[in-house]
Amino acid sequence: MPFVHDQTQDEWLDDETEPPPPRVDQFVYIAASEFGGGRAPVRFDVPPFQPPVQAAAAEQPSQPQPVATAERRPESNGGVWQSLRRLLGGPRSAAAPSPAQASHQANGERARREWAQRWERIRAIVIPALQQIGGRRIYCRYDGGNDEGFAWFDSLELQDGRRIDLGALTERLHDAGVHAILRSAGVELKDPFSRSAVGDELERGALKDFVDMVCHDFATMLLGQSFGTGEFSMFGAFTVDLEARIISDDPRADPVVQNISIGR
Repeated sequence: MPFVHDQTQDEWLDDETEPPPPRVDQFVYIAASEFGGGRAPVRFDVPPFQPPVQAAAAEQPSQPQPVATAERRPESNGGVWQSLRRLLGGPRSAAAPSPAQASHQANGERARREWAQRWERIRAIVIPALQQIGGRRIYCRYDGGNDEGFAWFDSLELQDGRRIDLGALTERLHDAGVHAILRSAGVELKDPFSRSAVGDELERGALKDFVDMVCHDFATMLLGQSFGTGEFSMFGAFTVDLEARIISDDPRADPVVQNISIGR
């Protein structure tokens, strides 16, 4: 979590007016490994593609299924998963759950499992596709603080050294038919930037969103699940080497932000 400003050091005026946003020189670089993130070098694997499992009789049990244990549940990643933990992992009495409770539990577990499987399929398709269209390294940026961290795509370095932005990357992915591969894998395409988008516009919007999601996934691997959560504001950037499968924080990242303010 590179450039961090400790907000507990800010001085509030007597009228409780918020302090001005911190200047760039008030941010201090801290290595990701020292802030709860991964120890360098941070390596990642690309999950093998798993075709979607069709609905089967196993998804319609005649008896309520046992609740997953804590060891079998994945790491929490936001309010949705925290809610599921409260729903599925709280202490229980010896009495058997009512049919309504059992159904609610099963639906929650199924939603969690389906989301995780969907995200695995997206990663298994999008990351190799970035290489197949000539990508060598991804450059991502991030910022945040107080209660949330954000990450987004900046550029893709090609094998010839050229860099392309998100618009050009989206065109390459679309021309390569990546959206069709995602659809065939059971991934629903939605454009979070336009509710009215259809056809090619919807497909391109969905591809942009998936690329940003992959960047956020890489940021979590580098910085930890709770990056951006604390009494601080922060910004930074990192490089993802698609060939070596290594994520490297950029200690010289420019102060480019989207979700925090930096003063002058």
